Amino acid sequence: MKKSGHLMKTISRYFIAFLSSVFLFAFLILLTLRLTLFSEGYIEKQAVKADYYSELTEEINRQIENSALGSNIPEGVLHQSISKELVKKDVDAYFKAMYNTGTKYSISNEKEIQTTVSTAISHYMNEKGIQTTPESEAAVTGLSENAVKIYKGYVELPFLVSYGRKVMNYKSTLVIFMVVCGVLWALLSFSLYSSLRGYVHRLFRYWAYVWVGSGLMMLVAPAIILIQGTLTRLGIQSKAMYDFIQTYLSSFLWLFIVVGAVSIVAGIVFGLLSEVKRKQLFSV
Repeated sequence: MKKSGHLMKTISRYFIAFLSSVFLFAFLILLTLRLTLFSEGYIEKQAVKADYYSELTEEINRQIENSALGSNIPEGVLHQSISKELVKKDVDAYFKAMYNTGTKYSISNEKEIQTTVSTAISHYMNEKGIQTTPESEAAVTGLSENAVKIYKGYVELPFLVSYGRKVMNYKSTLVIFMVVCGVLWALLSFSLYSSLRGYVHRLFRYWAYVWVGSGLMMLVAPAIILIQGTLTRLGIQSKAMYDFIQTYLSSFLWLFIVVGAVSIVAGIVFGLLSEVKRKQLFSV
């Protein structure tokens, strides 16, 4: 009977430790999501890291140039139609609209784009001695308006706004679940401590299991995805968007790995502390 009672206590402690590990794992996942998918600042940092603004500016200018080739406007005339500063300003405003439901988005200055394109073409025509006619003026106006459409098409991505706003609908729910998981982990830890009759070194030993287990769960899946190179097979034609999305998702997965690694290190530290405390207790 005594052995049976001891076995049941041991099993119950391991079960409590298992539940504690699950809730800690859930807390770490929710915390990581809060710092990444639910953060406007995070997506802007990844845009800078991926050099998204520069690459997007190049793509837009290249497309504007290509659209004008049919009107006998050679390459080089419109290669600086859009500035990186303007792209950054509008993209950042677009990100803000993604994460703030009540914010309406529109590009900052259509007239500036039209004027820049029209001026560049007019300057080219003057250099080449091309006479201005009502037809050519209408063509220039058409090209400048088309440049605005191209610009909007690259900057305004409806699926991103839809994604951002759907995500933000769950922000408060995520925070609530995160707090609940944290509280449950604390309560289970207290319960475990009570069942161990106040032996701190035993609690540290169980915490070592809990933190290492949670860390391994955090680390394994993202590591497999990165090793398999799944992110390199994204079907996105735009190089700027491809690099941005890949950088965003890679950083997201790496943060999971880092948090998992920190959890494992914490578990190892608790294991070492447990051994130190045990030796101190039994050396007295």
